[in-house]
Amino acid sequence: MNIVFDVLVDGKKQETLRPNKQKLQDIRVFVKAEAANLIRKYGRNVYLNRRFEY
Repeated sequence: MNIVFDVLVDGKKQETLRPNKQKLQDIRVFVKAEAANLIRKYGRNVYLNRRFEY
């Protein structure tokens, strides 16, 4: 079971982020860094939707 994040822009799925490490502290650092990159790439209307992959 892995935690992944779907990137939604204007309600449409653009890509899926898969952190390399599954520890919560590592995921927090990963998402924080990626959020800044996604805002630069897609603009301000970016949402992350967390889900589990089995």
